[in-house]
Amino acid sequence: MHRLGMPVSDDTISRQLKRGNPVSMQKDNVRVVGIDDWSWRHSSRYGTIMVDPERQSVVDVLDDRSVESAKAWLQERPTIEVVSRDRCGLYAQAAGEGAPQARQVADRFHLVQNLREVIKEQMSVYGRAHVRPILSEDAIASATAQHRRARLAHRQSRQEIFDTLQALRQQGLTYSEIGRRPDTSAAASRIGLLPMHLETETGSAESDIATLF
Repeated sequence: MHRLGMPVSDDTISRQLKRGNPVSMQKDNVRVVGIDDWSWRHSSRYGTIMVDPERQSVVDVLDDRSVESAKAWLQERPTIEVVSRDRCGLYAQAAGEGAPQARQVADRFHLVQNLREVIKEQMSVYGRAHVRPILSEDAIASATAQHRRARLAHRQSRQEIFDTLQALRQQGLTYSEIGRRPDTSAAASRIGLLPMHLETETGSAESDIATLF
C-alpha cells in the first residue's frame, strides 16, 4: 500500500472491509456466497474474498488463494446452499469438498466475460466474413434503411431551420432579435446554429452558419 502512496497496512484494509459487518461474525446465516480472488500484489500474491450477494456485503477476506483455506471456510458454514464462483478449478474443488450440499453456479460477470472471449476467439479464427450474422439479411437491410431515412429527415429539418433564419436576416432582423423570437430560438439552439452568433451582427456570421451545411 505504501507503493501506492497510501500510509496504511494491508491488514488495516482487510479489517476495514469486515468492520461492522454482522454477517462476517455469524456462521449460520449465510445461504449464498460468492467466491473470487483479489490481489495483494498483481501477478505475485493473491487472497480470497467471500461475498454475500443477497445482502450485498463482504463476508470475509482470506489471506491466500488455496483449496485448503477456502474449503475450511466453507466447512464452518453448513447453511450455505449456493456457491457462486468463476470457472477456476481451485474454487470448484474447494466448494465440492467444503460444501458438497451446495449448488455451484457461475456468476454473471464471468459468464459475460467467457462469452466475450469466445466471440473474440471465433472472430479471430474465422474472420468477420465467415461469422454468421445475428440478424437476418432482411432485418439488416430494414435497419439500414431506417437509419438512412432518419439521417435524411434530420438533414431536411436543419435545412428548413437554416432557410427560416436566412429569411429573417433578409427582413433586416439581427441575430440577437432572431434569438429572442420564441418561434425560432428553440429550434435553432437545438441544432447549434444561433448561440455562437448571438453577439455577432456582421455579415461574416452568415457565412459561418452556411459552413454547417
